[in-house]
Amino acid sequence: MRMTSVKAALSVILAGHLLIGVSAELKMLTDPTSLTLKKGSTVLFQCTIQDLGSKKVIWKNLIDGSKISVNSEILTQDKYKYTIERPQDTQHFPFHLRIYDIQARDQGHYQCFVDSDHTVSVTHTLTVEEAPTTPAPGSATSDFNVTDCCLAQNMSSSCLPVCHPSSRPTDLNVVTACALDFDKVLKCGTDGRNHVGCCKRRNLPDICLDFCSGTMPASLNDKHLTCLQQLDDILACLEEGQDLLPGPPTSVSVVQSVTDDQTAMLVTWKPPNQNPQLVTGYKIFYKLTNDAHYKTTRLLSKDQLMYRQVGLQFNVQYSVYMVAVGDHGSSQRSEKFIITVLPTSPKSETEADIRACCSKKGVSDDCLPKLCTADIMANVNPVEILRCYPDLEKAQQCLVGQRNHSACCARNGLPDVCLSICEGKPTNLTLDYTACVIRLPVIDACVQEGRATIPGPPINITVLPGATEAMVTWANEGAKATKYVLMYRVLGMDSSSYIQVDATEPPIQLTNLYPGTHYEFKMVASNENGSSLFSSKVVFLTYEREITTPAPTQPSGLHNLTVCCMDKSVSSKCMPLCSLDAIASGSLDFSMALNCIDEIAKIISCASDGRDHTACCRTSLVPETCDNLCRFSAHDELSADLITCVQHTATIANCYREGLTMLPRQPRNFTVVKYTAHAVYLSWRQPEATSTRVENYTVIYYTEDERNKKWKTISTKNLEMIVNNLQPSTVYYFEVVSVNENGTSAPAPELKVMTRPYDNITIPDRCNFTMKNDSDVRTDLLMSRNISGSVGDCKTFCSVPQCRGFTYSRQNQMCILYMDKVPLQTYPRPGFDYYNHTCPLAPDNERPGNWSLQFQNRTDCCHNINISSDCLDACLNGDFQSVYKCETDYNKILTCASDGRDHTPCCQNANVPGQCLPFCRGQLVPTTGINSLCLTYSPLYMRCFLNGTQYLPTPPVSVTVKAVNGTTMVAYWGPPAENCDTTNQCHYVVSLNMSANNRTQFRTKETNIVLTGLTPKKTYMVSLLAINQYGSSIPSPVVKFVTPVSTSDVDISVTQKPFYPPPQNGEVELFCNVYAAGRDFNFVYWIRNNKIIRKGRQLTMRGLSEKDEGNYTCSAKDDRGTVTNVTHYLRIIYKPKAVNLVDVRYLANQNQVAKLQCDFMGYPTKIQWFKGEDKRPVEELTDYFHAKSMLISFPTFQRSVLSIYYVVDKAFDRYTCVGSNEFGNGSGVVQLKNDLPSPTVTTPPPPPPTRNVSACCANYELPPVCQELCTLDIDLDKVAAQSTKYGQCLAYLQFFTSCASDGKDHSKCCQREGVHPFCVKFCTGFVPDDTGSIYLMNCVSDAKIMLQCVQENVELIPGPPKVRAIQDKDVIDVSWDKPQDNAHRVEHYELFWQGSDTPSSPQQVSLSRNITDYKIKRIKEDVTYSIWVIAVNEKGSSQPSNKQNITVKNLRPSKPTSLHVSEVNGESVVLKWDPPENHAVVDRYTIRYRKAGTSDDFMEITARNTVTTYVVTKLEPNTLYEFQLIAVGPNGKSETAALASPLNSGPSTSPKRVKDQGNSAVPLGIGLTALIILLAGGLVAVYLYCRRKRKSNFGETVSFENPQYGSRIQISGLPNSTYDSTSDEGFGYAPLREDHDVEHRPTDKSNLRDDSTMDVAIT
Repeated sequence: MRMTSVKAALSVILAGHLLIGVSAELKMLTDPTSLTLKKGSTVLFQCTIQDLGSKKVIWKNLIDGSKISVNSEILTQDKYKYTIERPQDTQHFPFHLRIYDIQARDQGHYQCFVDSDHTVSVTHTLTVEEAPTTPAPGSATSDFNVTDCCLAQNMSSSCLPVCHPSSRPTDLNVVTACALDFDKVLKCGTDGRNHVGCCKRRNLPDICLDFCSGTMPASLNDKHLTCLQQLDDILACLEEGQDLLPGPPTSVSVVQSVTDDQTAMLVTWKPPNQNPQLVTGYKIFYKLTNDAHYKTTRLLSKDQLMYRQVGLQFNVQYSVYMVAVGDHGSSQRSEKFIITVLPTSPKSETEADIRACCSKKGVSDDCLPKLCTADIMANVNPVEILRCYPDLEKAQQCLVGQRNHSACCARNGLPDVCLSICEGKPTNLTLDYTACVIRLPVIDACVQEGRATIPGPPINITVLPGATEAMVTWANEGAKATKYVLMYRVLGMDSSSYIQVDATEPPIQLTNLYPGTHYEFKMVASNENGSSLFSSKVVFLTYEREITTPAPTQPSGLHNLTVCCMDKSVSSKCMPLCSLDAIASGSLDFSMALNCIDEIAKIISCASDGRDHTACCRTSLVPETCDNLCRFSAHDELSADLITCVQHTATIANCYREGLTMLPRQPRNFTVVKYTAHAVYLSWRQPEATSTRVENYTVIYYTEDERNKKWKTISTKNLEMIVNNLQPSTVYYFEVVSVNENGTSAPAPELKVMTRPYDNITIPDRCNFTMKNDSDVRTDLLMSRNISGSVGDCKTFCSVPQCRGFTYSRQNQMCILYMDKVPLQTYPRPGFDYYNHTCPLAPDNERPGNWSLQFQNRTDCCHNINISSDCLDACLNGDFQSVYKCETDYNKILTCASDGRDHTPCCQNANVPGQCLPFCRGQLVPTTGINSLCLTYSPLYMRCFLNGTQYLPTPPVSVTVKAVNGTTMVAYWGPPAENCDTTNQCHYVVSLNMSANNRTQFRTKETNIVLTGLTPKKTYMVSLLAINQYGSSIPSPVVKFVTPVSTSDVDISVTQKPFYPPPQNGEVELFCNVYAAGRDFNFVYWIRNNKIIRKGRQLTMRGLSEKDEGNYTCSAKDDRGTVTNVTHYLRIIYKPKAVNLVDVRYLANQNQVAKLQCDFMGYPTKIQWFKGEDKRPVEELTDYFHAKSMLISFPTFQRSVLSIYYVVDKAFDRYTCVGSNEFGNGSGVVQLKNDLPSPTVTTPPPPPPTRNVSACCANYELPPVCQELCTLDIDLDKVAAQSTKYGQCLAYLQFFTSCASDGKDHSKCCQREGVHPFCVKFCTGFVPDDTGSIYLMNCVSDAKIMLQCVQENVELIPGPPKVRAIQDKDVIDVSWDKPQDNAHRVEHYELFWQGSDTPSSPQQVSLSRNITDYKIKRIKEDVTYSIWVIAVNEKGSSQPSNKQNITVKNLRPSKPTSLHVSEVNGESVVLKWDPPENHAVVDRYTIRYRKAGTSDDFMEITARNTVTTYVVTKLEPNTLYEFQLIAVGPNGKSETAALASPLNSGPSTSPKRVKDQGNSAVPLGIGLTALIILLAGGLVAVYLYCRRKRKSNFGETVSFENPQYGSRIQISGLPNSTYDSTSDEGFGYAPLREDHDVEHRPTDKSNLRDDSTMDVAIT
């Protein structure tokens, strides 16, 4: 049809008969312009039209074909890029286009035209400086030949010469030769490209531009003949476009992507096949199908291959296509897509569906909220997926809606490796899933589309088997299915093929089955859009023989209650009770009933006759507590509810009478014929003949976990049934009832069956058992299961990977199975055998390779990490946007992007999971599925890499190691290439490794180091880090070396007396034992802090203190001059001090054991742990978790480890460790934190701290002469030579010291380097008190050492925190800011406070580095507290922070604690509590109480401040009360302490509360009847209890209430009782005996009720 129209139109043009003119009044009044502008400029292109009328004006970008506007409406997403201006100062129609912020991509041609007549148009040209230059016009060459394309299009022979322009005859009339082939010529010539830009540069008229874009004009007329005159220019443009223009995008696909708040579509594509390197971006065109004009997106990145367009509408069609854009033009449009966005289920419903599926498939409760979420693909967390990886395989089918989305994924260009995710198949972690992680939004969109259009697996599958056939039924799920496929085979025949049965609707009849055989089958549903995944496998067992349905039981004679009682051997004296008339009359002889109490159960079972009379009882208003009587059977036992049901006996008897004529009897002989792992075979017999018929039977079954849930039922007319599709190793309960139209029988006795773990044909043989004779195991956990049977039975049940093993009791013939990850510890135990169960370990998913390898810089990394040649430039240039181009190498490009720097701190601050941190330090990680998920954090990596490149140093270079002798080596290296100059001064950390767990680090500012104390003939490894004020490099390459053999062979050691740590103020003796054959040691001396402190082998010290603790080195020099050293650490007992406090993070409810630790100096003998600010002992927190502490002794400190089993939400808190010994106690505070990721907070890197000593001195206004000394590089010899000049500066010594120390305490280093003790105070930043001391001369000689310590540690020791303190009621709230200098190097804080009442002994607590606040409790009135904080690490500490002085005023009491009730007596309760922490300010207590749930005023009682127990009286029995307690002091009241919940005062226990019954208006007969019923009920309860005790054969004390006696009632004379039973009262019970006992309390008896009590003994 199209060709016919073209031919007709051309014929008319040639004949000259088609004359189409434009209205003389419609005219373009604007002339074309060409402008050249700079980037960032604004341009205004004019377009004014005469007599426009109602027609529309369109602005179009001719380069990419996008429409910018229609009239004043902007169609592109760059709405701030363009505006349409309409001046009102003209009578015509102006539509001027203004373009803002011009960039290179804006270069091109902009056309304004009338929509209905494209000939009314004007085109403006914009050239942008610095944009790519356009080529000069040329002619078509002989190389331009598209003949092959023309032949493929079946072009006519007359037109073929046009396909090779250089060979075209000069006399060829193109119009006549190609009249039928113009569209083919355009398709082959344009080759998928838009050549309009070139045509405009060659000044082709606008009417010819359609030919340049590869489209036929909408209407041909004679004006198009002018285009033939430009044919050579058009052909030249077509040839030029072959080299300068990209082809259209390929593999374009569109899929809906809907969320609760956005309606969107996801467009995906691949780069063009033609000239993909020329692409500078892409544009997507979309519109409602019925609209006239397309809207466009902004110019998308050339590296982008997917885009999500939001703001769409539901249930309407959209047309979508896209183009590729280059510097000189664009491609033609891609294939056009039509999409309708359909509504989807709300996220909450989808998530509920996923959760239900995951729960059914066995995903653990802890992992349900982590894996089974609707947005997991949009919010991937590798850490959570790794923790829940064992459940990931179970969850994958649920995450894809149990549907197969592979068709959609393939259509959207996903690689084959990702299709398994779309199909819900388990992922193989040995594959590289980088491509899939990048395209998770596509997978998510396909899943969403599939949920709406593809059916889910069939649900509610049921199977009714016979012997050789089975009937299968099911229900449809989701979109309507048009086909169902059922695949079945014999269970265990894994090598045989499935047999397939197809159906369009249920049911399916399976035939030709084997009798008594297990079968398995699965089903799938499908329609035209795709298919579901297979349903879960259903296993069923066929019957072993054909089952014949018995005839329904026919009515016979009425039930004879008397005969039933005789059959059950009811005694003659009780036979009168075997009458429904007697029971229903209400005139029951209770005396006879009591005499027949042992036979009541037989009589009731005969009356009920095995029928379920519950429905009648319910309509007759019999309470539910009597249901046991309404369906009582011979196998049931009477319960204590019989007492409360005595008054309903007449009603129940009438229900019995009615049911005997209507309801069926219960089945007989209910038994288990056979059971397997998946099926239980049940059988029963028909009930005995009765007056009612049985129509069918219902089997009821449930698992142990479903007792309170809905039971499952199956009905049948047969007398046997196989219950199929059960779970292995699961306990099931079964019942069967008879059914007719009137109701059911009572259930037959319940059967309990535990299915087998495996069918015989499927028991795995890959696990084995090893037996340890006469051994049992201990475990702290309860993950075990008891099984009776043989050893073989136990092995069968333990033949699952989750079973760790079992212990078998040879005497009891039973075993205990230990499941999951239970820690087991064996111990000897005769008669028991331990069977250890082992299975092969899971295969290692990590690829082989050196994954710890790090690269020194980007170039080194890119050339040595095996990147493909196509992506090497992207790696070297840091092209992080090349994710789609180089997706298989992208993880390597990301690794190299760290450029030899360690960005770990930045990544940690951005909450990058630990699993992904290797990327941050340039360490290649295995390309597994889990690690590929780390690529989702790429934006965070990039942010850290870009910042770190400007500040962090690269590694040291040219590391060389040389061994001097067997114990000494020298290392040399060159400084880093970047960020380690004079501005960013670096120091170096040298790591010396002998093994993986033995590493020593040294710091230096030099580029060489001498290491001593090495071991001869050992292999060492050396690596270096460069560190500046912003962070560190990655380690340099490791250098290995071996120390040579040493000539020394000396035996040297130290003996300490006493051998245990000496106490403070005590004494100790150290003796150096040194020996070598044939050598003398004439020079032996002791070294402490690099100073010789004693000559000789013996060192005795007295008056020991904390500062004497540390290393003492014995150095021995032999007659050959060889020096041998040994170091001994001396521990001293002093007031404990907590150090090395570290917070820990765990996740709640993951069965994780949290371990908190505190290290103590001072050798504490006892360490306790407390939780929270109220410091509750952890031993009292058993309601939340179990805690256990352990004390470990190390050579230099004591460590207490607190283990919390298991971490729950309430466990997250602060924990205080308190160590104590004879000299006092010290405490530390650590935190247990939640490891859930916190929101990312982006903060700029802190500015480098200012450490200018000269500026510090200038602030103190020192004289100019003394200002010269304000430098750490001072020449001390020069100063000493000019004492006259600098003598005056001694007066400013304290200022020099303060500025040099820079707010830090360098005393650790000074002491270690042997600075004189008197001078160490200079190292703390303070001047010694006695500056006139002769010891000051020692400080001059030690000045160089002190300055060296300051220089080495000024970058390593934290500055002082800034502290704040304020009184808050009964505590002082202290908080502080982290130091401005080296805050990241703080290891812990030490908080000190000192009261004016104890000026010589400040209190102290250590707190972990993340804690910056503390509450000081137990403060005193009118006492002034001085408070300060220091920041501490291994190098030293800050100076004390700004001290805060707080004077405590108006101190209120703290809240009383542990308020509880110790006794409840009806009219009174006993309250107890613990006094407040500051009990000294308590004057009295106020007890308040009132009835719960009322607005009455509280009753108040005042108690003395010494009272902690009080009896509240005059209460009403059986009433709820609220109780509160307040401590009152001179300055106010405490906060209110209250009971956790209202308290029931309980029944009255006082005889005075019993009302007089003599004046009762109740008739005497009824009163006597009530009394008899009460006594009968009591005796029945006693009887039932005694009978149960006889069955269980053990003694027990039972109490019951009697309003006629006191609060202490006991029943004696039960089995094994020694009470004398000679006095018989006719029922075999002893008479009541009353004993009076008075309870004594340490309170005023006037405040108590009558405490008389009674003991009742019954035999």
